[in-house]
Amino acid sequence: MVGRVKVPCCSVCHTRYNEDERVPLLLQCGHGFCKDCLSKMFSTSSDTTLTCPRCRHVSVVGNSVQGLRKNYAMLALIHAASGGANFDCDYTDDEDDDDEEDGSDEDGARAARGFHASSSINSLCGPVIEVGAHPEMKLVRQIGEESSSGGFGGVEMWDATVAGGGGRCKHRVAVKKMTLTEDMDVEWMQGQLESLRRASMWCRNVCTFHGVVKMDGSLCLLMDRCFGSVQSEMQRNEGRLTLEQILRYGADVARGVAELHAAGVICMNIKPSNLLLDASGNAVVSDYGLAPILKKPTCQKTRPEFDSSKVTLYTDCVTLSPHYTAPEAWGPVKKLFWEDASGVSPESDAWSFGCTLVEMCTGSTPWDGLSREEIFQAVVKARKVPPQYERIVGVGIPRELWKMIGECLQFKPSKRPTFNAMLATFLRHLQEIPRSPSASPDNGIAKICEVNIVQAPRATNIGVFQDNPNNLHRVVLEGDFEGVRNILAKAAAGGGGSSVRSLLEAQNADGQSALHLACRRGSAELVEAILEYGEANVDIVDKDGDPPLVFALAAGSPQCVHVLIKKGANVRSRLREGSGPSVAHVCSYHGQPDCMRELLVAGADPNAVDDEGETVLHRAVAKKYTDCAIVILENGGSRSMTVSNAKCLTPLHMCVATWNVAVIKRWVEVSSPEEISQAINIPSPVGTALCMAASIRKDHEKEGRELVQILLAAGADPTAQDAQHGRTALHTAAMANNVELVRVILDAGVNANIRNVHNTIPLHMALARGANSCVSLLLESGSDCNIQDDEGDNAFHIAADAAKMIRENLDWLIVMLRSPDAAVDVRNHSGKTVRDFLEALPREWISEDLMEALLKRGVHLSPTIYEVGDWVKFKRGITTPLHGWQGAKPKSVGFVQTILEKEDMIIAFCSGEARVLANEVVKLIPLDRGQHVRLRADVKEPRFGWRGQSRDSVGTVLCVDEDGILRVGFPGASRGWKADPAEMERVEEFKVGDWVRIRQNLTSAKHGFGSVVPGSMGIVYCVRPDSSLLVELSYLPNPWHCEPEEVEPVAPFRIGDRVCVKRSVAEPRYAWGGETHHSVGKISEIENDGLLIIEIPNRPIPWQADPSDMEKIDDFKVGDWVRVKASVSSPKYGWEDITRNSIGVMHSLDEDGDVGIAFCFRSKPFSCSVTDVEKVTPFHVGQEIHMTPSITQPRLGWSNETPATIGKVMRIDMDGTLSAQVTGRQTLWRVSPGDAELLSGFEVGDWVRSKPSLGNRPSYDWSNVGRESIAVVHSIQETGYLELACCFRKGRWSTHYTDLEKIPALKVGQFVHFQKGITEPRWGWRAAKPDSRGIITTVHADGEVRVAFFGLPGLWRGDPADLEVEPMFEVGEWVRLREGVSCWKSVGPGSVGVVHGVGYEGDEWDGTTSVSFCGEQERWAGPTSHLEKAKKLVVGQKTRVKLAVKQPRFGWSGHSHGSVGTISAIDADGKLRIYTPAGSKTWMLDPSEVETIEEEELKIGDWVRVKASITTPTYQWGEVNPSSTGVVHRMEDGDLCVSFCFLDRLWLCKAGELERIRPFRIGDRVKIKDGLVTPRWGWGMETHASKGHVVGVDANGKLRIKFLWREGRPWIGDPADIVLDETSG
Repeated sequence: MVGRVKVPCCSVCHTRYNEDERVPLLLQCGHGFCKDCLSKMFSTSSDTTLTCPRCRHVSVVGNSVQGLRKNYAMLALIHAASGGANFDCDYTDDEDDDDEEDGSDEDGARAARGFHASSSINSLCGPVIEVGAHPEMKLVRQIGEESSSGGFGGVEMWDATVAGGGGRCKHRVAVKKMTLTEDMDVEWMQGQLESLRRASMWCRNVCTFHGVVKMDGSLCLLMDRCFGSVQSEMQRNEGRLTLEQILRYGADVARGVAELHAAGVICMNIKPSNLLLDASGNAVVSDYGLAPILKKPTCQKTRPEFDSSKVTLYTDCVTLSPHYTAPEAWGPVKKLFWEDASGVSPESDAWSFGCTLVEMCTGSTPWDGLSREEIFQAVVKARKVPPQYERIVGVGIPRELWKMIGECLQFKPSKRPTFNAMLATFLRHLQEIPRSPSASPDNGIAKICEVNIVQAPRATNIGVFQDNPNNLHRVVLEGDFEGVRNILAKAAAGGGGSSVRSLLEAQNADGQSALHLACRRGSAELVEAILEYGEANVDIVDKDGDPPLVFALAAGSPQCVHVLIKKGANVRSRLREGSGPSVAHVCSYHGQPDCMRELLVAGADPNAVDDEGETVLHRAVAKKYTDCAIVILENGGSRSMTVSNAKCLTPLHMCVATWNVAVIKRWVEVSSPEEISQAINIPSPVGTALCMAASIRKDHEKEGRELVQILLAAGADPTAQDAQHGRTALHTAAMANNVELVRVILDAGVNANIRNVHNTIPLHMALARGANSCVSLLLESGSDCNIQDDEGDNAFHIAADAAKMIRENLDWLIVMLRSPDAAVDVRNHSGKTVRDFLEALPREWISEDLMEALLKRGVHLSPTIYEVGDWVKFKRGITTPLHGWQGAKPKSVGFVQTILEKEDMIIAFCSGEARVLANEVVKLIPLDRGQHVRLRADVKEPRFGWRGQSRDSVGTVLCVDEDGILRVGFPGASRGWKADPAEMERVEEFKVGDWVRIRQNLTSAKHGFGSVVPGSMGIVYCVRPDSSLLVELSYLPNPWHCEPEEVEPVAPFRIGDRVCVKRSVAEPRYAWGGETHHSVGKISEIENDGLLIIEIPNRPIPWQADPSDMEKIDDFKVGDWVRVKASVSSPKYGWEDITRNSIGVMHSLDEDGDVGIAFCFRSKPFSCSVTDVEKVTPFHVGQEIHMTPSITQPRLGWSNETPATIGKVMRIDMDGTLSAQVTGRQTLWRVSPGDAELLSGFEVGDWVRSKPSLGNRPSYDWSNVGRESIAVVHSIQETGYLELACCFRKGRWSTHYTDLEKIPALKVGQFVHFQKGITEPRWGWRAAKPDSRGIITTVHADGEVRVAFFGLPGLWRGDPADLEVEPMFEVGEWVRLREGVSCWKSVGPGSVGVVHGVGYEGDEWDGTTSVSFCGEQERWAGPTSHLEKAKKLVVGQKTRVKLAVKQPRFGWSGHSHGSVGTISAIDADGKLRIYTPAGSKTWMLDPSEVETIEEEELKIGDWVRVKASITTPTYQWGEVNPSSTGVVHRMEDGDLCVSFCFLDRLWLCKAGELERIRPFRIGDRVKIKDGLVTPRWGWGMETHASKGHVVGVDANGKLRIKFLWREGRPWIGDPADIVLDETSG
């Protein structure tokens, strides 16, 4: 008897060690475990460390557990065992039969992946195992961990076998083993379980329940073994499922539950972990009907000890997840599962299924983060739906499905849908999506080989090929050209043509043959290999009736299409058994021009019409595939332009609607005149193509003009009118004030007086709408002002009538009255003349110029009637008033104080009262209280002098004194400033088309509020002659009348802006319509009143919104610094460990509006909506920071710092970590940006001025100082405010440092002159002149300077803002001769020299500088303006000769352009002496001939990969390989932390192991790398032929690529799988 030695197994998995995946490894603490277990534990670690499962010691692992030491003592025992010794293990399966052990490796692997393992061995039984006929049950291994359920002590899942008597058959099953307790009614439970088995045994899409066995004090439930669950599939796909998976699994579950309900079974436990996957990948329902059976013993029947006053919930009786429990199931137990049960119904399963669908769509557990009590309060008391339901809107599911989920979550069970209805919904939408199965939530299409051949492991016996076509499908999907040839050749040799035919005709789970799969891969070689056999059918159809040609077209492979056509593929075939679209329609849907060319050349019909009435050209134009549409036109598709679809639109109309200039231009070029004439004037529901082109909105005006030009040149009818308004193209352009388009139409020969159906000419339209630019052009082009429309109105009538709203029309009347034949006396059909319209206007609106023009045409207005208070001025023609000037002047402005007899009036002027005649003055529009005013430009000195304000100061009228003097208030002034009204003018702040907002604090309006709400946004419709505004608001039928001071300017919305609803808006004006605050849309259209038309992804129709309810979303990009908005109460996915003060860096941007933000205190990016965050000013290297005073405990902790510590930022990581240098410390201080506060950067004594970006109204007291004035920092306050001093103002004032900018201070000894354009210095000229030059001798603390001007005695006192420093260089400074300067000897533009001194003429500097240039004995002397500063070279720098230098000044000395040398010495004239290892003597060079060579080290943000010379990195490879591309994220003491897009943790390495590579950038043209078998996240619909451009780059290098002719979400790619496309553009 040979002895047996005990060999320990891994203490984690209890599996024997081996020399492969189970090799024993030692942690740094000395404890050992198998490699597989350590790898799994390390995969969950957020960094490069691993905690020992036994002692919790932290070991530094690096990038992979392969860097750990092997346990060689254990390996020696394993080697000894292989030599024949007998060993035992702590846990072993040696007792199992041999046939059981055959599958142990496979089962173990599946169990390790989180799957149930199942199979049937020698099965002769049906689908339901009769437990009584299989008495032999053996538990093989435990699956998963022990859990509890209801009143059971523990529940275990086991992999087991059951066998019939005598070993007739054996089945592999899953067993749920539950420990029994004494107070259980076991017989009752067994009876209930048997009834459940009988009821469910014939139901489809359920995990078959075979029965129950009592064994060793436990109850064992036998059920089918499955291949995982929906939950495990979600985990494999990064937490989410694709739309196809949601629909497919949803249909399976709905079918299963519907059949269970028909059998009288209520599931009560639907959740992702209980939705298992069978061998075919279909979802099956498990754990159905067990809740009421496996409950606590105290809940099974009425007991005396039950306290009726205490409410016992059902979730207290059984382990039922509260996250999926329906509201009625939370009721008291007595009402649910005792003898009088009534609360739970089949509709309860609908609620659970709704919660499950929410998790399947969003990847988030319903009610995640809430306790059971909180969920109870939310579901039962507050009647809420899971908050995660709102996130479904942005995940791309159909609206009907989203609505169905919402119905499942109705509180009342009667309102929830049935499972049969839900099944119909799933099946309907499943038929509408592409058939390609999807496994990646990013790329949308699965790795087909993983889905279709799930049951087909690689065969080792070549004889199975004839019976197992999945092998052929697998090698096709892998692109194994030789493998396909070998399989078909061996099949032909072994079974002849029938075997080959059976292989080629066999279909996978999606009903596709090998030829379909080859075409879908886009491989012409694979297609040729398959079609080499005569048995291959080139037009074989899949289960949906699609031939391989359709798949080749979808893949965009013209090579495949060519091969198929060459082998006889039918290019004129139609889908849907001949009644659907043609293959040409399929090609135009996918948009590949090369494929379309192959089809049309082979005989496909370019003008084919599908069952919806659309041609091939319709499809291409609708999808905006310009190249494909041009190919159709070039190959006989021009006739399609005359075909109207069901919406009465031709391809020409659709081209105009999509601004497709290229297609229309090519159509005109290739079509015959007859074809053009037949199509060009066909009307659409809105008009002809020309009318549509003229009405294109402003964001595409350029394309609209070009289209109009092309169509008119091609013969379009210019008199054609649109269907809705009866306008021609010229009318439309004039009304829109599109002056460029009007010019294009007029240049094409169209009559400026063209009439529409109402006899209106374009000039009428332009005048009525205030299109001033078009009015001017039309008048110049000969528009007739006398033409009358159907109402009898001519241009004079229309201009005068519209003048009450459009003040410019009064000026146009003056212009039109100059016409010699102006019909001013004509009456319209209402009997009114121009005079009648003008009489209706306030007389002060009519200028003297208009009065004179009317008088010249014989039009006399009635005498002006004056009233007390009217503002007046003298007429221009008055030279001497009847009563004299009386102190007034010709331009004086006053107001009527008293009206006397005989047209005499007393007028109050600033100079006093004056008696004037009524015919000596004219009315003026008055300046009123609250209006914004400023000094007129022609006023040099105000009547009442300056009071600290500057010329550009804007003030507000406070009141008008009785003597006609204005009191104007300016910011910072303590009292009103007196002003003569003749010297002031009203500020014109707005023009037509400006966006404005009604001031939020407005309490009363001059013209009334009406229905207007303060804070509303609108657009200025017109400016009236009195400068008041008419503003269009989206919710008002008519414009709102207001004063300019009652509104404020606001940034306009523009088409293409991304917007969301403001967080402060509880209910939008136009209702939510299924959207939320997180919904992000793009403005597609803006109405004239500001109403926004918004396109939201996955929303079938556009959404309307009032602009006041919306806010723009910042144009974020990866790398932006952000924080959560103050208005956000909770981010989309919750706060987690983020606070309002946290600042992070944008890590990734998704198309659906979700973003990932890197925070320095988190290992993974924080997920939220783009609507949750806002940009913040980033920190920069070199800035000084300190801890924010409110921070008591920093995110990254204290070290030796205190709140008073100040550091200088030396490095910034990609997650925003600030590494600052603190004086006296060797190590860097690591600070979270949210905890840091930037110091102002100003010091006492700094010279500052107001930032130019502050606009016309600087903050605080700058209005009294002047925008260009200079101040000096006197003191710095803790709040960020600076106390400033100024040389011409007494006292000091405060302002915030963010309003200031630092400027260079003037210094003693600098040469200065006066600023250009200065009219007078602050304290006068005092003998100085504008061209005087001098030297600063003194600078005071308030900035005042004393200057010694040449030729002037004494020192001149000056304001530094009046002076400018002369450009001057210091001695020894390096300079370069500017371009354009004439040559001097051998010195020319670009020559570099050293400043020697400056030139003087007598005692005065003459403005010249003396420079020494190497190679010249004399010094160059010339104007300082001819020189510019050059970079000074230093000894030790490496240099080489510039490539542009053909011959150095001092010769090559045996060197070349490739020679690199080191500067060993520099002469006083700049001559360089270069040392080179190859040279025998020092090499002389001119400094202008060399360029420096700087060896740039790796820095944060660089794209890198491991050098080819590195075989094993210091910290191991881990999951990284030599081709992997990453981004440097952090640098620490020579170690680099690199971020790779496929790793959750940072990868550690040494700096010398990496090399810099070119990063991918947005806009790069790219393709998939040649020879790549499978991209990291699957092919999707792409092939090696796919080409696209990068639309997004995450911070870890993950690429988002938009491939040509593909719609939907961008394709997600690993940069290592992508290369630049050198052949594109």
